[in-house]
Amino acid sequence: MSDKIVDMIHNFMTAASSCSLYNREHSAVIEFSARAIANMQEFFEGGDGVNFTVLGTSLLFNEERVSDKSPTVITFVKKLRRKGVEKIVIRKEVSQDELIDFIVALMSQKDTPKSSQNIAVGIVEIKYKGDGSGIGALVDKNVEKVKEVQTGISDSKQLDMVMLEDVALSLISTIRSESNILNVLSPVQSYSEYTFVHTTNVSILSLYLAESLGVEGDMLHEVGIAGLLHDIGKLFIPHEILHKEGKLEEDEWEIMKSHALLGAMYLSELKDPPKLAIIAAFEHHMRFDGKGYPVTKRRGHNQHIVSQIISIADFFDALRSDRPYRKGMDIEKIIGIYRESEGTLFNPPLMDHFLDSLHHSGVV
Repeated sequence: MSDKIVDMIHNFMTAASSCSLYNREHSAVIEFSARAIANMQEFFEGGDGVNFTVLGTSLLFNEERVSDKSPTVITFVKKLRRKGVEKIVIRKEVSQDELIDFIVALMSQKDTPKSSQNIAVGIVEIKYKGDGSGIGALVDKNVEKVKEVQTGISDSKQLDMVMLEDVALSLISTIRSESNILNVLSPVQSYSEYTFVHTTNVSILSLYLAESLGVEGDMLHEVGIAGLLHDIGKLFIPHEILHKEGKLEEDEWEIMKSHALLGAMYLSELKDPPKLAIIAAFEHHMRFDGKGYPVTKRRGHNQHIVSQIISIADFFDALRSDRPYRKGMDIEKIIGIYRESEGTLFNPPLMDHFLDSLHHSGVV
């Protein structure tokens, strides 16, 4: 099936490049646009149309991820993103002229592709049903994926970045569908699940803050990945320390703090290391005032902006979550703690923006 999708995209992009070089009446444009429509016919069977969705650098066809990373697919995604097109729905009644009109607009220096009778162009809008496939169920599925990835690492397997990329894409869609971010966060059902739930929630909150700041595209996706991997070093902390109920002894605390360095080291040794995730794993416990950990030779080292975003998200979810040794705090109390830490733990303008975003979304 994947080969047929790539073949369809290849014919579409060949028509598009020919249109750019020549004009819409050129024989290559006519031929390859006709081939693209012919490719679609098989996918039209049993449905009203086909759809492409661009999320970050990934492409979904009929809601399934296209794993192929050939130059043709990459170029197709880049073309759509540069034009601000996140979703295309092509109905089975589409004519060749309609498809060529879309191609012309896509390749134009000035025009932007617009919807026509049988081609709908727009941004991603996710709607959920109340039948067990809603937001809560979707987030739960992502928590399970995070658990599967982290458990795999514990079993000495390679980090499944493809699955984490899918989780990040799903979380981006989810936060766009719900104005109140608290409705997206997953509750901790048991202490043994805390690590996986917390990781997912930190990614959700980081994406929420980053998108409210105007971050989009590749960078937004990388923020989501960094949120999912910020605590990866805790997989290398002894279980009895990581899950100890109550205050850690001084020597235990030193071991716990090493998770930041261990996480960054682990990620840096991957074949294709996620650079922002490495930085965030190392820096997310560094404070805005230069304190915190790990301690570096360059005391007062400034956190990367993504590390600052994840620090704010990490703190918020840690305080609001129920733990064995304390109940989660209410939002008003958490905001009070944020205010008291202004200029020490967090970047003041960034923290203020986060709290203002919570207020405007109806959280407080």
